[in-house]
Amino acid sequence: MIRSPRRLLRLGLVCAAGAGPAACATGLPDVQPADIPRLEQEVSAQPGDTDLQVQLGVAQFRALDYDAARQTLQAAIEAGTESGAALLHLGMANEELEDWSGARRAYNQYLSVGVSATGRAEVRKRLTMIGRNLLRTQAQQALAQEQEITAMGQITPQSVAILPLGFNSEREDLEPLIYALSDVMITDFKVSKALVVLERAQIQALLDEMALTPAGYADSETGARAGRLLRAEHVFQGFLTTLGDNDLQTDADVLDVPSTSSAGQIRESAGLERLFDMEKQLVIRTIREVLGVELTPAEERTILENRMSNVLALLAYGRGLRQLDLGNYAAAQAEFEAMMSLEPGGFDGAEVAMGEAAALVDASGTSTVDLAGVAGATGEWGRGFFAPPPASTTEDLASLGIRLQAPLGAGATDGQATTDNSASNTLRNVSEGVDPTPTATTLDLGSAGQSANPTPNQSQPTSRDPTQESSGLETIPGTAEALIRIIIRRPGGAQ
Repeated sequence: MIRSPRRLLRLGLVCAAGAGPAACATGLPDVQPADIPRLEQEVSAQPGDTDLQVQLGVAQFRALDYDAARQTLQAAIEAGTESGAALLHLGMANEELEDWSGARRAYNQYLSVGVSATGRAEVRKRLTMIGRNLLRTQAQQALAQEQEITAMGQITPQSVAILPLGFNSEREDLEPLIYALSDVMITDFKVSKALVVLERAQIQALLDEMALTPAGYADSETGARAGRLLRAEHVFQGFLTTLGDNDLQTDADVLDVPSTSSAGQIRESAGLERLFDMEKQLVIRTIREVLGVELTPAEERTILENRMSNVLALLAYGRGLRQLDLGNYAAAQAEFEAMMSLEPGGFDGAEVAMGEAAALVDASGTSTVDLAGVAGATGEWGRGFFAPPPASTTEDLASLGIRLQAPLGAGATDGQATTDNSASNTLRNVSEGVDPTPTATTLDLGSAGQSANPTPNQSQPTSRDPTQESSGLETIPGTAEALIRIIIRRPGGAQ
């Protein structure tokens, strides 16, 4: 669409009134795969222009050339750009390449500089999914390097890996207890400040990559092997056995990994309704009698209080944990919801598992293209009033004598950098206003030059002649008409 010179100038004035000329220049133009040859030439001619590098990297990502996008964006970041678009696309490129470590690193950096509140929220969910993929990859790498790891014999002092108990029963309906109990025991072992307790997801990822069934969890050779790969000093393993219809017995063996010998054995039994009493005694006795660690009265009380009263809720929790491990996130979420309906109060770790499942459901249903779209629609690229005009618009504005300020990273002076930082803050505030967080309020940017008593840091607007700036276009409105008041409303709310 062709706009008149008057309309073009008013667009420039709207941008200046909202956040200063630099805000207009900080947005990314819309680049597509067809722009790659042109951008490659421009980057070659201006190798220090990180904005051009970011544009090229985004275009390469959209062309599905993820390896090229990663190299281009990484170079721009190493050159000093703090562009949220660069970090987000770098994370997405690494994700498509299944470089989970690189994706996590880029996404974590994006959380510090990203403008879009919605984009940051989506990335936090995505990091949960990436963490699970990273655990699986690390387990695969450990198995591939098993000989080297075994030869090195490195361990983490005072570390304990709690394996799920082997299941010795024909009551298949009770099998989820082994996963729920391992999670509860890990939470309880962590109460002692003297121990380093490995995470359940890390342990289970390794066991799954080892293709173990629950029957193999209690095997001593398996325990020693898992302990070496996890670099744990001790491995807790054993059996859960049903006795009759409602009685349970646990036979636990704590393996000393360096010596591949037993450090001690513990047996506890109880009726199904007293399952948590049995678990608490198993933990407390193992810490004191086998590991030789003394618990304070406060620590013991914390362990004893971490419990449920409903066995059906614990079974639902165990089923949910197993579905998480298998990547069935929606099924896991449904099980956790069933758990909470059976026992609303829950226990330590239940709310964490609920939040993890919800994040995984959302993240697994969102592609990288979806993520880029959400971030772009909520301010990450500087869209809307604060986007840079199209190239034709910029050329027309230049022909009218209007000079847009250089974008960040394009050779700005110290004074320009100060303006750009201010514009960046304004963009962040606008993003929060358009996509409000629970604590965000309605954003009122006010009117340009309407402050009756400016603070000492505010510069007084200089006297300008719009007619002179328009190169003789007398139809341009006067200064009073160009004052713009921008009010962004909260969705569904008042001003």
